Amino acid sequence: MLIEMNLRLLPVIDAPPVPVERLYKDACSADEITINSWGSKWLDYTKSNAAAFSKGNVSELISKALNKPVIICGSGPSLKKNAHHLKPGKIVGANGTEIETYGRGDIPMVSCLHNFSFFEDRDIMTVNDYYLNLDSGDITIREVYEGGKHDQQWYWERTKERTLLAYVGTHPDLISKWQGKVLWFTTPPQSKEIYEETDKVFPYKDTPVFNVGGNALGACLYAARGVMHGSVILFIGADFSFDYCQKFHAWDSPYDKMFSGVVPWVDIWGNRVWTWNSYLNFKKWFDFIAMGGQGHNGHLFVNCTEGGILGAYPEGIIKHIMQLDLVTALQMFSLNNRMPIAMEKNMYLF
Repeated sequence: MLIEMNLRLLPVIDAPPVPVERLYKDACSADEITINSWGSKWLDYTKSNAAAFSKGNVSELISKALNKPVIICGSGPSLKKNAHHLKPGKIVGANGTEIETYGRGDIPMVSCLHNFSFFEDRDIMTVNDYYLNLDSGDITIREVYEGGKHDQQWYWERTKERTLLAYVGTHPDLISKWQGKVLWFTTPPQSKEIYEETDKVFPYKDTPVFNVGGNALGACLYAARGVMHGSVILFIGADFSFDYCQKFHAWDSPYDKMFSGVVPWVDIWGNRVWTWNSYLNFKKWFDFIAMGGQGHNGHLFVNCTEGGILGAYPEGIIKHIMQLDLVTALQMFSLNNRMPIAMEKNMYLF
C-alpha cells in the first residue's frame, strides 16, 4: 500500500502556539520521578568512577571550536538517509550532481554514544570527534555494539582511538571497557545530598556542569555550544520520533518493538508521526533553548535531520531553528575547503 505524504516544509511561525514557559515546564515534568529512581545509583557510580578512573574533564575542550560550526548527532531513524554525507572526504552534491569537496571538512562532531556501531561501521568519526554518554543504566554498554555488523570485541577495539565525554554517574562497566580517553562532566545537583556527595569526589568548581534537558543530545549541545564555543550548531539525527515505518533508530533495535504508549505529533513536513511523551518533551526543551532558554542567549541552530519534529508544531516551524538538508549545510560551512579545488580546476563556487 502506498502512503501519500507531504514533503513541503511547514510555514515558518514567530513562536510556538503555547507560552515559552510552558515548553520548559513540560520538559521538566518528569524530573522528580527520574531523580527518585536514579539518585542513589548516580551517587554510587560517581564514587566508583572517581576512585577507579582518571579525572580528566571536558574543560580540555574549551574554545576548541571557537567561531566554527559543530555538528551534534542524535540517534534518530533519519540517519540512514543522510549520515553517509558526514564521512570525511566523501564526494557530495546538491540536486543529484556530484562536485568535488571534502564533505564536512574540518567541522567537528559530538555524537550520542548510541550511534557508535552505526558510525564506526561507516568510518564516519575521526580522532577530532567525540562520543558522549549521559545515561547511567547498563543498557549503555550494549548500545555500543547494538545493530552493528561486527562482534562486540571489534567495537571495543575501536574505542582506542575515540574520546568519550562521560557524565560522572556513567555506569562504571562502560568506563572500564572503554579503551580510549574519557573526559568527565557533571549536571546541576538535583538535591543537597547529591551535591555534597558528588562535590567530594568530582568538585563542582573543577568539573564542568552541563545543563542537558534530561537527554544525551542536550548534553551534546552543551558540549558543542557551551564548552567548545561552536558558533553554529548543526543537528542531525534529531528526529525525537518514530519514522513512517515505525522505526526509532537507523538500525534494527529493541525500541522498534516498543511502539506503545505513543502520542501523535507533526513532523517538519506536517505529516503525522508518533513519539513517546518523554521525547516530545525533549523536543520542547530544544525549542525552548533555541528561543533563548533561561539565560536569554541567542543561538543559531540549523536542523539538518531532514525529518522529525524538532521545531515543528501543527501551526508551523518556529523561526528560531533553520531547516536545511545536510548536503546544502555542509556545502555552506565547508566552502573554505572547496576553494583550493575550485581554483585549481577553474570551477564556479557561486
